[in-house]
Amino acid sequence: MSTRDDGPSGFSQFLAEMRRRHVVRFSIGYAAVAFVVLQLAEIIFPAFGIGETGLRILVVAVALLFPPAVVLAWVFDITAEGIKRTEDLPGATATRPAGRLSPRLALLVFTLLIVGGLAAWMASRGVLDAPQRTRRGGGASNATPELVAYDPSVPIRSLAVLPLENFTESGAQDYFSAGMHEELIAQLSQLAGLRVVSRTSVLRYVGTTEPIPRIGRDLQVDAVIEGSVRRGADTVRITVQLIHAASDTHVWTKQYNRSLEDDVLALQSEVALDIARQIQAELSPEETNVLERTASRDVDPKAQDAYLRGKYEYDKGTSEGYRAALQHFQEAVEQDSAFAPALASLAGTRFLLGMAGSGPTDTAMELARHEAEHAVDMDSTSAEAREVLTIIRQAMPAIRTGVTSTVAVAPGPPDAATPGVPDVPTLDTAWVAAMTQMGRRIEEQVRRKTYDSERASRIQQFMAARQLVAGGLFGEATRVLSDLVDAAPEMDAAWELMARAEISAGDPQGAVGAIEGWSARGGSDAPDQESVRALQSAFTANGARGYWTWMRARLDERRTAGKPVSLTEYAAAQAGSGDGEGALTTLERALERHDRGLVSLQSDPVWDALRSDPRFTEIARRSRTIHYDPGVRGRAPSGR
Repeated sequence: MSTRDDGPSGFSQFLAEMRRRHVVRFSIGYAAVAFVVLQLAEIIFPAFGIGETGLRILVVAVALLFPPAVVLAWVFDITAEGIKRTEDLPGATATRPAGRLSPRLALLVFTLLIVGGLAAWMASRGVLDAPQRTRRGGGASNATPELVAYDPSVPIRSLAVLPLENFTESGAQDYFSAGMHEELIAQLSQLAGLRVVSRTSVLRYVGTTEPIPRIGRDLQVDAVIEGSVRRGADTVRITVQLIHAASDTHVWTKQYNRSLEDDVLALQSEVALDIARQIQAELSPEETNVLERTASRDVDPKAQDAYLRGKYEYDKGTSEGYRAALQHFQEAVEQDSAFAPALASLAGTRFLLGMAGSGPTDTAMELARHEAEHAVDMDSTSAEAREVLTIIRQAMPAIRTGVTSTVAVAPGPPDAATPGVPDVPTLDTAWVAAMTQMGRRIEEQVRRKTYDSERASRIQQFMAARQLVAGGLFGEATRVLSDLVDAAPEMDAAWELMARAEISAGDPQGAVGAIEGWSARGGSDAPDQESVRALQSAFTANGARGYWTWMRARLDERRTAGKPVSLTEYAAAQAGSGDGEGALTTLERALERHDRGLVSLQSDPVWDALRSDPRFTEIARRSRTIHYDPGVRGRAPSGR
């Protein structure tokens, strides 16, 4: 029986023909060149103001050009005599599988065209676009935002100070760079016309390589401060640079050199003044006086070093850290008894350690209160001193009695109260003034001391979410609140804060989803279905502004029904809906009535549009002098 040999298979001949026509080699070369071009475009495009849309268009173009390029590589070849059809080359006729090439060539072209058409369809459908933010707890997109042109005439009204890099050779100096970072944030936070993201929120960017535009978008700020600290045996060098976030433009850079015999903490006030001038902040005479006075103060070098070490230990949040911090603060006060921040920190740490033990004695609480009052008397401009005094005065009755629902913080007229939560006493929702790490730790310990463990945990989650919102971390806040409402759906304040977080993150549809969940599962103050439909209509018509218009109408209904409404919250709804003049008028009334919600002027993004208005900056400045003393309405702090 004979066998028949038909020679090489059709597929083998096809592969041989591709090799002869150098199609494989061309495809590999095309991919290599495309990779280099895309890498260069990623670097060069931002320099010419071309954002990610341009880069995605280039990716699609490279993909679409590949099929026709392969076809040309099949048909033509580059020779010493120039470009010729492959069939015309010597030996082409002898090696070509006659009669079998055209179908395979047609199949190749058809396949490549299908791939190119699929890529074009994906681009048209947005599949190749950067991933978008998810509605519930998704956070911001990982893609870098498109750059915008920098306009120097537009003032900067919100700022994030990234952790300062420690360029000191010894890691033992970490406490120093951390202290410099915290002090710079504290000094900038005194500017009423500027929203400064809290230190807790920016600590996540330690050693980050994320682009500045992405950080600015995630924290919802106009500009970012980067810097470094290098401490030598006798000197310290601090370098800072101001970067406009949306355009990634370096606006200003400066280096400061000081002897360690000088007050290096006071240096941060000088830096804050320089930054204020660069961002065109309109400083009041009082703010200028405070920063200039702080910049020229003279604190004992050993006292400030002990103070920075104490802050570093305190921030660890452990019992051992608190005890070590107490010793450092005591040393700082012994070295310089007029150093108000050290005395205030000593008072706060003493009070916290007392609560963390078997129970603080009246003697220990009174000593802490006396120290805090003395710190404020020495320097009423110290935000930390005022905050520690506020918290101690608020907490002492609760700690002594173990009952928080009877504590009245900054009593006032009914319409000055903060919207309450049925199962959360006044103290819980009113305690929003703690902006420093010192104050937050004490508040947390008070809740643990006065509530059962489950309730304390829920309140802690709620307060943590508020701090995340204040720090611009809206996606993280939404995740915390999602877990909270799953465990306690009757907690109306958590639903409302979730909607606010979504709005602040630029996701009105997410806010609608939160309100819908609140209506379906919330407590006694949840909006009904008719109200939810009104919100959906307002959102469809006006987006984010529609949400605030809906909220304003809801607050009007509450007032008509005789329920308490915060004047500051009503002003926020006015500002968000575009009624800036009405918002300022309402804020002035809130200031007269000492509305507790005024503390939000420092951190809530809804006020950013008003920060350049002199009326707003005056309201924000005056509000800081009235809510630190809940026992005496209208008392202004004494100067130094």
